[in-house]
Amino acid sequence: MGARRSRRWGVIALVVTALLLGPAVGAVGATQESCQANGNQQVCLTDASLDATTLASGASTQLSVTVENVGDERATAIVVLNVASPDNETDSYELRRQSLGPGETLSLTQSVDASTPGPHAMQVIVYGDGLGHRYDASAAMTVTVERQGLGGSFDTPEYALAALVGAVAVMGGIVYKRR
Repeated sequence: MGARRSRRWGVIALVVTALLLGPAVGAVGATQESCQANGNQQVCLTDASLDATTLASGASTQLSVTVENVGDERATAIVVLNVASPDNETDSYELRRQSLGPGETLSLTQSVDASTPGPHAMQVIVYGDGLGHRYDASAAMTVTVERQGLGGSFDTPEYALAALVGAVAVMGGIVYKRR
């Protein structure tokens, strides 16, 4: 019951965060008005998408990101992935740091592994100036990780069940030999 309530509150927190932050950061593929210039430098996020939004525990999906230098000067794009776990723990991962000339585009893919069951919120942010200026950000994306049960990949309950059956078999063999 406690885990279910905890998960429910985690989902509620993710939805509220997405609703509060969504309008502030703009949407995926947003127009240039949402992409903040830094002088004559301007790098915009033109795409951020996931191949799958529901995964089995232990599986992975591909995150695809495209950024474009729409400014008049060479600019460094720092692409960062922010992740919030079902337990509301957050992490940031720098995916790429690359200098782009005017009109140049950077496309990258990153494998995203799924291990902890529950909803994971993700957002891609493009920074410049050594993380001192935020150019653009994607809308919040969610990946839901589902625990595999019997008939799928082995997970903790199946290992525990196999250990219990093995222990009972060993004990039965010991008792049988003593008779």
